[in-house]
Amino acid sequence: MFTNVYNDPRFQNRVALLVVNEAHMIYSWGLVKNGEAKKSSAHKRHQDRAVFWPSYGDLGRALLATKNTPILFLSATCCPLAVTEILKNLKIPEESVNFVRAELTRPEIRILRYPMESSLKSVNKILPMFGKKEDVKSKEVVPTLIYSGTRNATLQVMKVVNQAHGTTGGEYNPESSLIRRYHACTGDMDKEDVISGYERGDFPCISCTMALGLGQNWKRVRRVIHIGRSDPLCICQMIGRCGRDGREGLAILLVEPKRKWGLNTPEAIHKANKDANNTQWMLLQSLQFVYK
Repeated sequence: MFTNVYNDPRFQNRVALLVVNEAHMIYSWGLVKNGEAKKSSAHKRHQDRAVFWPSYGDLGRALLATKNTPILFLSATCCPLAVTEILKNLKIPEESVNFVRAELTRPEIRILRYPMESSLKSVNKILPMFGKKEDVKSKEVVPTLIYSGTRNATLQVMKVVNQAHGTTGGEYNPESSLIRRYHACTGDMDKEDVISGYERGDFPCISCTMALGLGQNWKRVRRVIHIGRSDPLCICQMIGRCGRDGREGLAILLVEPKRKWGLNTPEAIHKANKDANNTQWMLLQSLQFVYK
């Protein structure tokens, strides 16, 4: 229905501005039809990213349907390579674009990286990050978002958090005062309950996928925990959701020391195709492990 309305000349004549928010996702998903981008393991690292963002790949067709309508692209994490590929994908000549660049810094966020000694699926590394209920009441727990790459992993995170807090089995309580979960397959009413409950302060923690956070500007979040290595652009988006009130925030990255078929040695980095979509995001993470 929207396609018919959008392409209707009567609607097109009234359009004054087109705005593309999170424009860097055109690079991540808009190129998914182009060869190796289909095989990019970055997509698998954030399961719920696939629910809606592949449609970004069809933006070019919609934008070309307009005539002389200005387009505003917004992104806080768009690297130069991504800008070049986005313009190429949308068939927009660079000389017709006015760039407004600014440095986005978040000095209030402290980033800590911990290698995971146990299995990535067990997420036992977060056990010491939550105190027993006798020592720390649920309402006193630091407001936290815990991001996992898959929907199944969100339940395991809840189990570990409840184990640490001494409330075993609490992960099955939909009215938990400690932690609840949110992902793309969560029911619409449950999603509303989780978001409204978190905003009211009914519980301090959410175990979630990347589906949570879009359009939210919570000033309550003090800590973000991200489990596993993944796309740095996505990680920046997620850890940026803490400290929105200007006060100090904490970002904790739990990462596997080595990744299967990853760039884990200087030799692997040297041989890798630096221009490949699937290796660029891995290089940023691998260098800190290899040359530490």
